[in-house]
Amino acid sequence: MKKTLMTLFAVMTAISMFAIKPITMEGSFNVKKCKGAVAVYSINWDGTQCGEIDDGVFVKGSMPIAEWLKAQDDQKIADGKPEDANFVKDWEGIKAEGNRYFKEEWNDEFGKKGLRLTLNESEAQYRFDVVIDKLDWGNIGGVFAWGNAGGAIIVGHADLTDINSGERIARFNINHVQGSGHFTDRFRILLVLHQLVDDIEDFY
Repeated sequence: MKKTLMTLFAVMTAISMFAIKPITMEGSFNVKKCKGAVAVYSINWDGTQCGEIDDGVFVKGSMPIAEWLKAQDDQKIADGKPEDANFVKDWEGIKAEGNRYFKEEWNDEFGKKGLRLTLNESEAQYRFDVVIDKLDWGNIGGVFAWGNAGGAIIVGHADLTDINSGERIARFNINHVQGSGHFTDRFRILLVLHQLVDDIEDFY
């Protein structure tokens, strides 16, 4: 029994040593300890590529998000469910909801003692721009599995820029952030944005 436990410990240690870090940072700005600092923010999905991601890398190719969304609708029509073919139309609403949710989660986590996010540029000293380069939408099957299996995955970066000087003072590299699983694509997007806030907090 003791040997089995030691072997299991060794395997888990090896996995943790080589697992990709969800977030890494360039710069020394501490978003948790900058009370009074305010940043106007955005989340940019325009250049997002979609596909299956493992350790931050596409494993079976990718396609632009607009093509991916259309392919989902086309498949529903081909399956005889044209009434469900509304993914392209719904995406704008999902993005807008994700933006609001991200700000709420961020300000709950950091807003009292650290950086607060706003949509009002006139009150901000900084810009906080989140760019999603890669997206794995996850899948329904993962809901019945362990941990975050089936959750959406994002890869990209988030830049904090001083508005007055135009200088980038910090970059969070989003290497592989995975949210919790859920039955719907909409909730998986919200949950991965929640996880992004958690992973940035855990970085410190």
